[in-house]
Amino acid sequence: MPKEMSSSRIRRLNSIMERLCSKPEVGGAELRGLKGNSSSRTFQRDLQYLREEFGTEIDYDPSRDSYSLLNRGSFVMVISINEAQIQGLAAGIKIASHFLPHLKDDLSDLWGKVSAIVPNRLIKQGEALGSSTVVATPVSAVNPRTFHLLIDAINKKIPVRFSYTSPYESSPEPKERVTSPWGVFFQAHAWYLWASHPNVPDGVTYRISRINTPLMWPDGDYQEKPHGQEISDYASSCWYAYRGGSDVEIELNISPPLSLVIPETTWHPTQTIETKEDLSATLRATVSENALGSVARWILASAPFVTVESPTRLADQVEKLLADLVDKTGMTPR
Repeated sequence: MPKEMSSSRIRRLNSIMERLCSKPEVGGAELRGLKGNSSSRTFQRDLQYLREEFGTEIDYDPSRDSYSLLNRGSFVMVISINEAQIQGLAAGIKIASHFLPHLKDDLSDLWGKVSAIVPNRLIKQGEALGSSTVVATPVSAVNPRTFHLLIDAINKKIPVRFSYTSPYESSPEPKERVTSPWGVFFQAHAWYLWASHPNVPDGVTYRISRINTPLMWPDGDYQEKPHGQEISDYASSCWYAYRGGSDVEIELNISPPLSLVIPETTWHPTQTIETKEDLSATLRATVSENALGSVARWILASAPFVTVESPTRLADQVEKLLADLVDKTGMTPR
């Protein structure tokens, strides 16, 4: 157990730990210059005390005169939280409860613990903002065990085996699959797993709500994710598609009033939007070939304010969707 400490030493240790936790690397001059460190000798004694009494692992790089925190050990910091941080925490817990419904009870318990140590005035402000953070986006149900198992398998790089049913196949029946999981992301009201596929080098996506009876499969051969690809390649665009095919340049014409609304949102990380004198706009982006179907559906949902300038195959997909809609509803185009 740590020996009894003076209040001044507690403040010094807390300042050192708080600064080390704030960034991966802290310059020696910055750390030694913290309030309360009267001398280099005092600073070195404090570092030694943290290491010996609390098991804190602090690495020093003499070539850079910098310190890095590798392990906090058993030291418990006293931290200051301002109003904006409390409000952000409250809103974050509210949003996380919506998008991760299987964690709702745990997040509610977390907020209760935070409320017990934060001034009542800040709690009320945080709860007011949290209560007003209403997220209308629907979220598909996720089995908690499935979600946690997939996250665990991703972190440990262990293949998983599960039963999966795709509603888009000609005969939707459960199929056994063994895959190497690479990441999860949320898009279009559902959580997805990005994982390997024997016939698709870039991998495919599986909707997690359709995954059943998942098991860790350590006897399988784990396949690393494709070089240069990250989960953000899937999660950064509203036009959902698994990677594949060549990149395609698209150009869309947008009429008012939608042309005044579209620029407010990042629909794709490569997008550029040019607004013209008549208030119409042109949106350009480079998307995966597999995403053209999703772009076509987005255009149809934005009718009649969005039309295709290029490529022709995107316009063809929009026309086919419209023809299918007319055929299924019995409507007669005017």
